[in-house]
Amino acid sequence: MLKKPRAHMLMLSLSLFSVLVLLLSACGASGTPTPSSSTTPVKGGTWTDDLYEEPDSLIPNASSETFSDLVDETIWEALFVGNYQGGLEPGLATEVPTVANDGVSADLKTWTFHLRKGLEWSDGQPLTAQDVDFTWRYWMNPKFTPASTTGINLITSTTISPDNLSITFHLKQPFEPFASVWADGLSAPIPEHIFKNIPPGSALTSPQNLAPTVASGPFMLTSSKPGTSYTVSRNPHYFLASQGLPYLDKIVFRIVTNTNTILKDLQAGTIDSSWFLDVTQVPAYKALTNYTLTANPNASNFEAIYFDFHNPILGTDVDVRKAIAMAIDHQALITTARRGEAVPLCTDHGKSYVPGYQANAPCPPFDPQGAIALLKSDGWTVNPGGVDTRVVNGKTERLEFQYSTTANNFWRADDELVMQSDMSAIGIKLDISNYPASTFFGPFLTGGQPGKYDIAEFEDSFSYDADDYSLLACSQIPPAGFNVTFYCNHQLDNLFIQEESTDNPTQRQQIFDQIHQIYLTQFPFITLYGPVDLGIHKNNTHNYAPGPEGASETIGVQNWWCSGGQC
Repeated sequence: MLKKPRAHMLMLSLSLFSVLVLLLSACGASGTPTPSSSTTPVKGGTWTDDLYEEPDSLIPNASSETFSDLVDETIWEALFVGNYQGGLEPGLATEVPTVANDGVSADLKTWTFHLRKGLEWSDGQPLTAQDVDFTWRYWMNPKFTPASTTGINLITSTTISPDNLSITFHLKQPFEPFASVWADGLSAPIPEHIFKNIPPGSALTSPQNLAPTVASGPFMLTSSKPGTSYTVSRNPHYFLASQGLPYLDKIVFRIVTNTNTILKDLQAGTIDSSWFLDVTQVPAYKALTNYTLTANPNASNFEAIYFDFHNPILGTDVDVRKAIAMAIDHQALITTARRGEAVPLCTDHGKSYVPGYQANAPCPPFDPQGAIALLKSDGWTVNPGGVDTRVVNGKTERLEFQYSTTANNFWRADDELVMQSDMSAIGIKLDISNYPASTFFGPFLTGGQPGKYDIAEFEDSFSYDADDYSLLACSQIPPAGFNVTFYCNHQLDNLFIQEESTDNPTQRQQIFDQIHQIYLTQFPFITLYGPVDLGIHKNNTHNYAPGPEGASETIGVQNWWCSGGQC
């Protein structure tokens, strides 16, 4: 999921951003966890949540689809978990390793994770360092298709302590974000005693894919009805069970494929929450007196368009990509398509990333006439309202491309209309073809078929560290990772290594600025804006506080509860 603002809008002041948060607060979107009407949580209740898309896998690191990750967060406990502010806290591990606490070597190449004593899988089997070791090896098996190999692909060997409570990773090079690689349910350890009997190449077609039988999180899957619903129930072996967590008995994730269905369910009062809401329906959400609209002010997400470098024009002609960047009216995208629920941004790092965010980034100006002049100098016969052409080696080339995003998403459909109009003004024709999320984030993007995938739009973020190696590193080109541009730049790879090799914030920021310079001159992708992702929950529900990252609704799900134990 990505969004992008443009150059002359990037310098939005903090005060203006604060106004946005205050406006959200006025309509119930306070940006802080909703205060409870009682200071004492009550156990019990079945919470119902509408999921906008169907999960395509519930195996950690097997899916890049956001709504898979939302369910993952409830059934898989990670070594480290994110909090509301975007920081990391211990999960299965006893502490987040740092150089200061001797969990990380000074050269950032040796990392030790200490697990809590007495951890168990939901079937009562011990959860140990051996499971963690098995997990990364399973993910790196050539027959498995991981969502990301970032950081994992640097492991050369591991050492497990005699008591099986600690694992030390030896990396072939420094990697400062290594702990964040293991954060949240989408990157949680998997049970060796289950998956050792499933060949890695068969994992996504096995019954475990959408109906895992063993869990480690606050809940465990008790009903899997693909296309209809997924139900998770309290896990008695959860490591915080002795503290009374989770509070809820169950959560039912209902699958919907249309935001109108979510609105109707809210109006009928048949659901307790939903997230990633359709911004075109915000007035209707605000009219619901029994619900509260919410957004996390720490959000790090960005909306962007990506170019498939297999395309013979987009992949070789930087002037065409630059002209596209200059022709995008980012403010129209924010005010018209997003209804103001976004902030200007032109890199892949929002303000929550420190280091990472660059306030003075050299954003491309909104300059359609300049874009036309650039295309003319590149040999194109410009035909505003039509299709630009040029003849190369006796063959006529056309600036006509497929533009795709996830289906049934009304604000992205509006994004597409704005983009079509902007591109038409400089003679570039966009042909719209959208797909269900499970297809879009799977074979469509990772297949890289020019003529089907030329330009794609989605939202993304980088977990709890600004390291963006996974976005464009040469080693992350599918099937090894999710560099779906298929762009490879060894100068970028060297910069990624540099920022991963130091924990000094000032040095890392300087390197991120150099990375941004490449993004904003070579344009392998173009950020459109920084979205404000909205969630909503009933007023009798408590501790619903989506986190700042991409798959954030169910962060802290163990703390959700309902008044009187009745949802």
